[in-house]
Amino acid sequence: MQRNIPLDILKLILAVIVVITHAGVLLGYSELGYQLTVRGLFRIVVPIFMIVSGYFFISVVRYGSLASWLKKVVSMYLFWMLVYVFFWLDIPEITAYEILRMLRVMIMGYHHLWFLSALIGAAILLYMLRNLSLKALLGLALTLYGMGLFIIYTGHYHLFAGTPLDVLFNEVWFYRNFLFFGFPFFCTGYLLRHWEGFRQWDRRYYMLWSLVGALLLLGESYLNYLGLNGQRGFDMYLSLLIVCPGLFLWVSSMQVPGDSTTVAYYATALYFIHPLFISLFEAFSYRQGNTLALLALVSSLLAVALLKGSRRRLRFAFGG
Repeated sequence: MQRNIPLDILKLILAVIVVITHAGVLLGYSELGYQLTVRGLFRIVVPIFMIVSGYFFISVVRYGSLASWLKKVVSMYLFWMLVYVFFWLDIPEITAYEILRMLRVMIMGYHHLWFLSALIGAAILLYMLRNLSLKALLGLALTLYGMGLFIIYTGHYHLFAGTPLDVLFNEVWFYRNFLFFGFPFFCTGYLLRHWEGFRQWDRRYYMLWSLVGALLLLGESYLNYLGLNGQRGFDMYLSLLIVCPGLFLWVSSMQVPGDSTTVAYYATALYFIHPLFISLFEAFSYRQGNTLALLALVSSLLAVALLKGSRRRLRFAFGG
């Protein structure tokens, strides 16, 4: 199967970043380093995953195969929610609040599985709006992301302190979802596939675009670090709208065709399986930090390698 090898390598690198981020790499070692990487540069991961998914979603829109696409992604979501059911299916007492909390987790996803939930919602919304002009889609994507930024910034800086809005705006699920997070980047990938002009630039411009975006992301992260005394991390940054499309275009423009299905499998499997090993080592009293990050990464890679022979039978779990 012919794929773009650099793009699959990028996805594998991003999956590795997810593992070490969730394991708390640099935590307790360098506060500023942790802010600029884990809470800064590493925030590119999910937006780029969304952009890649939206970029290839054009075939679904053109040929009307949404049902088969949904069957594949929803099957992945249900499978991994079942795998992690031990971690999220817990109702300490039967109250309306606990039932609603459980329903929210089931719909929006446990831990890292929120990505699949947001992906499904973003795809459905884009498919429903597929007949809008590209400019209208861009305007909607920017508007929704702007609303998400407003929510997270006003929430983290407590501009509505003492009101119910302050509580709501600091709920992760309220801004990190398919509407304010997933759709804007998913739609960005879809639009980049349509706009030929962006995909015909010299590769050096994409590199410059990415570097400028990365510097802006570092700067935005650092300013928030100063403004909040390092107390809160951000899932959404304005500069992600710059660096993520640039990096995606830079890597995808390399165009090295080949069979990189194994690399793609490692990236996907690593993303979904790693929390099991983080939880395992935490049960053995390993705290978040560099040691846990290394142990979780190595163990996850070994497990993914051992499962490689069964990937055909488990293709529903890894998107094969």
